[in-house]
Amino acid sequence: MNFISRLFSKSPSDLLAKGDKYMESESFFEARTSYEDGLKLCSGEAGGGDLKILFSEKIDAANRRLAERNLHEAESAYSRGDADKAIDHLELVKTLTYDPDLREKAEILLLNFSQSDSAHGEQVNTSSCASCAGSPGGECADSLFSDDSLPPLEYYELLIHQLPADQYQRYAELGEDFAYAFVAASRDEHQEALNGFEKCSDTLPQDIYRYEKGKVLHRLGNDREAEQHLRTAIQLNSTNSLAWFTLALVLRESNRFQDALMTVETMVAENIMPEQALLLRADICEATGDHESAVNQYVELLQTPYARAAAEKLYGILLEIGRPNDAAVIYKKYLNKSCH
Repeated sequence: MNFISRLFSKSPSDLLAKGDKYMESESFFEARTSYEDGLKLCSGEAGGGDLKILFSEKIDAANRRLAERNLHEAESAYSRGDADKAIDHLELVKTLTYDPDLREKAEILLLNFSQSDSAHGEQVNTSSCASCAGSPGGECADSLFSDDSLPPLEYYELLIHQLPADQYQRYAELGEDFAYAFVAASRDEHQEALNGFEKCSDTLPQDIYRYEKGKVLHRLGNDREAEQHLRTAIQLNSTNSLAWFTLALVLRESNRFQDALMTVETMVAENIMPEQALLLRADICEATGDHESAVNQYVELLQTPYARAAAEKLYGILLEIGRPNDAAVIYKKYLNKSCH
């Protein structure tokens, strides 16, 4: 029996090659499974340190692609009017990757989708997410939404419908050149986006131009210049909610927690995306180790349209600080119907 078992067993190298083939065919869930199996085998082998590192990197890459897929799934679900399912996919993005760009996109879409869902007052039953049951998005490829499937201007219209209500009308009137640049930015075609924004800068409201340029610079890793553009956007138009929120995110992701808190507190005081700001404030408290304040903030948010996002964070922190019974209550009441 042991001989037969060894005969048919896979080596770490076999599983690595198998995972790579799955990645090439965009079967990311299966790829991750192969890499995880390979990592387990390495744990029992002497001198497998280099392979362990490689497998860990491969797992991270597969998770990132799964996160990207769930972002697209969220957009697809939202375009069909299924905000609950879109929110499920966005929550899953945050559990799959620590990539700051993907998490930023997920956070912004999550807040906007939650706000829109609450405003419409329509709840779609998605307690049975058959298309992704048993796997984190890997089984949903058939319904994968591709922005390439739409003409750029139609896709632009879909994208700006995800903006806060106070910004949507402004973006709807900015012309084709801006629309093409905006779509390029959404596809992470950074240089094309920057060139496009520069091309039409004279015809744009300057706070929007500065905000959009700052957003792209942040994704390029140039946070210092991004911050300057975002602050200028706010100086030009103190009601630009997108500039405020993105500035707070940039500061938080740069671990400038005090500056981020000051920005968030101003947003709350000025009633600029106040609930989103409170959610970010709770996240900052958690990141700085102030767990008690974070818990209290998340609990308050359970009575808002952002209850699900707050509950997800609250559930994790309650487990971390050794309160499993309270975490179980939160999971049962707020998260049990989520497709994870």
